[in-house]
Amino acid sequence: MKKYFLKQLSEAKKEYLTNKVVPELPVSGYREFLMTGERLVFEKAYFARRKHATVLALSLLQKKEAEVVEGLEQVLWEICNEYSWSLPAHLPIEANHFRVDSPTWIDLFAAETGQMLAEIVKLFEKELSELLTFRIRSEIDRRLFVPFVTNTWPFESFENNWSAVVGGSIGMAALDIQEKGGKSQAEILRKVDRCMASYLRSFGMDGACEEGVSYWAYGFSYYIYFAEKYQQVYDDDRYLLGDKVKKIAAFPNDVMLAETEAIPFSDYHPADLPSGLLSFCQERFHVAIPEVVRINDLDFDHCYRFAPLLRNLLWSKRHIVNDQKEVLHYFEDVAWGVLQSSKENLVFAAKGGRNDESHNHIDIGHFVFGTREDLFLTALGAGEYTKDYFDEKTRYLFLVNSALGHSIPIVANSYQLPGAVAAEHTSFQSTRTGGVFKTELASTYPSQIGLRQMDRTIEVDRSKRQLVLSDAFTFEKENQLVIENFITTNPVEVIGKTVCITGEKEKCEMYFSKPVQLIKESYYDHYGQKNEATLIQATYQLLKEETIQIEIAIKSK
Repeated sequence: MKKYFLKQLSEAKKEYLTNKVVPELPVSGYREFLMTGERLVFEKAYFARRKHATVLALSLLQKKEAEVVEGLEQVLWEICNEYSWSLPAHLPIEANHFRVDSPTWIDLFAAETGQMLAEIVKLFEKELSELLTFRIRSEIDRRLFVPFVTNTWPFESFENNWSAVVGGSIGMAALDIQEKGGKSQAEILRKVDRCMASYLRSFGMDGACEEGVSYWAYGFSYYIYFAEKYQQVYDDDRYLLGDKVKKIAAFPNDVMLAETEAIPFSDYHPADLPSGLLSFCQERFHVAIPEVVRINDLDFDHCYRFAPLLRNLLWSKRHIVNDQKEVLHYFEDVAWGVLQSSKENLVFAAKGGRNDESHNHIDIGHFVFGTREDLFLTALGAGEYTKDYFDEKTRYLFLVNSALGHSIPIVANSYQLPGAVAAEHTSFQSTRTGGVFKTELASTYPSQIGLRQMDRTIEVDRSKRQLVLSDAFTFEKENQLVIENFITTNPVEVIGKTVCITGEKEKCEMYFSKPVQLIKESYYDHYGQKNEATLIQATYQLLKEETIQIEIAIKSK
């Protein structure tokens, strides 16, 4: 389990001790964000510094070496010297300058940094100098504890990953370095309790994370890390109780396709789930989890967060699962239907939901279809995080977030709307041959186009490895244009009215009754890499009441 990870850790430690250089945080990174909104250059250096600290701390856990202590002290001192522990993208800005309270601003990464420093002090107080540990305690107090308690922060009531990550990190820091049961710790833990309650409200009783499985791993990991530490300190497992927490723990098993691939809804990006978190969920809640063969690689998280890497090392246990995975599940609260069949090597998922979700995409009625190796019809997941990406005025200009970036129709020259619109009467039910997904989408389009009703029905036949898509429209007037739009990242060609999407081992054929055009689009993924996708579009002119039907099948090459 640990051998390869420890080898990576040893090699990274050796490099740091040889070079003796702590990564610099360039002032140009702050300036560039103010000027252009670009984040990656600064964040690359910021996370390289966190990796440096994490590698040396985990190395010290394996063997106490004076050279490692010296290197660790230097990087921790430099972290204490930083202008702010928050990322530039999260700092308050006035008149194109970072506000005066930026050094004590709390975001996800400021909280994670404080948590890392506090836990390192807790683990190695005997090895680290009193000069350093005193300063670390002072900086955590100044940058986290005092501002957290003296202000009411928006993240305290956020019903998404923020409340868990920030609250959990600050809570763990307080449990590690503050007096147990003291006034200050009690005050902090009361506010952390509010954060944890906010986080749990982001889930329905189905346990599904509307932000996607990547953000499930992020938010729920910090919730669990805090809950476990709270139990250890106070012998109180209150945060680990309840059916909802157990359902949340079970969520990834139904949506993971392979080791790093999952149903790509919302701001999903391919990544390993933390092996320590999965092992904890299986052991504590006795839920089915994806396979755990070994500890995640050192580089599994490009942010090099200390809490997950430490717990991967301490908690991970081998867990082998039967490869015959058969899933037909409906997450009622987020309105996701998922069908997976290892026997037929088939994957289907569709969603209803809302267009004002956390990390929202315009994707009500969207679906994915393919095999565990190839999603022939897919979603692009998270794009590159920039200032404009999180601005509601510009967010949906990015292909990955837009209606065009999802397999939903363009109706009467109008796209599906962002904001407080939702699917109606969504369901996913088992049938003799597979499953049928239904949803009603008329209210998700502008009212002025005269769309009275739009019922999307997708019937999946597991054994035939095909689906039939039926979009039934009712308009106020005749002769309305509808463009059926689909998206793929695989090679694609048109032969007559048939579209052929090619995968590694198999192909997917789509059968249309109208001519089809292919439109190439480029986009930047979550890591800033430029990629290409293809829009598959067929145009229909409809009567007042008419149904479009499209068959899609997976076949051998």
